[in-house]
Amino acid sequence: MAKQETDKYIQQWLKGDEQAFRHVVDGYFHQMSAFALQMVQHPEDAEELVMNAFLRLWQHKHRIVYVSRPEEYLFGILRREIVAHARKRVLLTEPLDNIEPEDLGTVAHPELGMQELRSKYQAALDKLTPRQKMVFRLSREQDLSQQQIADNTGLSVNTVGNHMNAALKVFREEFKECPSALLLFACSSLTALFL
Repeated sequence: MAKQETDKYIQQWLKGDEQAFRHVVDGYFHQMSAFALQMVQHPEDAEELVMNAFLRLWQHKHRIVYVSRPEEYLFGILRREIVAHARKRVLLTEPLDNIEPEDLGTVAHPELGMQELRSKYQAALDKLTPRQKMVFRLSREQDLSQQQIADNTGLSVNTVGNHMNAALKVFREEFKECPSALLLFACSSLTALFL
């Protein structure tokens, strides 16, 4: 499908023609899938990332009104999806379902049990300002990017970054005696163990 035709469908979609979005997806799907497949190993993962990009486009329809190059915007969304996917693949080397929570607290510090780790985690949370705590929880417990947090809270991306840096500094200080335990909650999906 020609770029001009796809741009026409985008304009129709923005004006309320929900069916036009299907033509937008059809116009970009193969090109985006090929791009994603260059970055990930499995075709299923590539397809899922492309569909996630279209979902984000749908969810943030109001933003595309201000975009002069919709194709670049859409591929930017896809690139962020690929980066998030890569981060998860790097961090999660073993499914958490295969690890007992008690074993997590005894890797490098057998003297620290799960209860002590929870206490340190809660103590660090208690030292955060309300905004730092909110930003930290959105990042680590809901796995939101700084941009998504900014969108959800009305804060600027820089402010979100500053709050995250301050929160992480508090956590590093709280866990300085057991830095390997600090890695446990650095992975966003593990923070639920401490709650």
